[in-house]
Amino acid sequence: MERNQFLLFLSFLFSTIATILGIAILFSGSSLARYSSGTGGSLFQASEIGAVVIPIVGEIHSGESTFDSTGADTILRQLRDLEEDGNIKGILLEINSPGGTVAASQEIFNELLHLRKTKKIVVSMKDVAASGGYYIASASDYIFAENGTITGSIGVISFAPNVKGLLDRYGVGVRTYKAGKYKDMYSPFRDSTNEEDDMIGKQLQDTYRKFVEDVAKGRNKTVKSIEELAEGKIYSGEDAFRNKLVDDIGGRREAHKKLSELCQYEGEIPLFEQEYSPFERMIRSLGVKFLGEGSQTAKIRSLLQSQVLVILPASLGKLML
Repeated sequence: MERNQFLLFLSFLFSTIATILGIAILFSGSSLARYSSGTGGSLFQASEIGAVVIPIVGEIHSGESTFDSTGADTILRQLRDLEEDGNIKGILLEINSPGGTVAASQEIFNELLHLRKTKKIVVSMKDVAASGGYYIASASDYIFAENGTITGSIGVISFAPNVKGLLDRYGVGVRTYKAGKYKDMYSPFRDSTNEEDDMIGKQLQDTYRKFVEDVAKGRNKTVKSIEELAEGKIYSGEDAFRNKLVDDIGGRREAHKKLSELCQYEGEIPLFEQEYSPFERMIRSLGVKFLGEGSQTAKIRSLLQSQVLVILPASLGKLML
């Protein structure tokens, strides 16, 4: 009897904690509009002139940002809100991302290119700003990288697992019912045909060409000059500077100074950043532990079930799904 009561108590306790965490996470997601001055000033107000710091972290994908990734919908909403604010003169993008999906990277690139008509945009690259991360960076007015930053990787990769050999070895067969000759083109249970390989190759080439053209447009370079630096090649920050993929070597301090200069602000323009309370930081930290593993599992399951077309630096030795 006592044992049952104890188990009931534990069940109630865990349910209560889970409910509180869920509510807190929802509220923390709604607090993204709060900004504070990164230069020692007061809370951000619409009447105060300044610039906003927007981080691009982890995998870039469609939908909302998570604890360790960047969602295009979240970034687009922030950028469009800033577009309406005449007192926000610039944006400091801090990029630490190996890339992500094609459409999400393109959406953010296009929005930044549009915003560049009225705001000044400077990028500060961190550890990695490659592939989709570089795609986004190329829409800015000026790019800083550290000497040790990994960047470039202008290329596209499409993949699907193939377990046919493993299944054949153990005598396991998979029956497929489809309406449409190419509906199972990315099936992991059979080899692709030459015709399907040609179709996938054309899809990749179309996307790759658009990637190169957009980078050339954003960087005010010729398509030919970007093609010579593309093909998935990766560069250190120093090498990227020599090849004019970035404009200078430096970090936040240098990027902040350049942004102030471009905004024609005397001194250093105030920087506003998203503000999280200590409780929100704790919730976000717990969220990574509680939700991270399940999130990765869901991504892998999605990968196995459908076509995936991503912009990722395959040569980095680590694939972010």
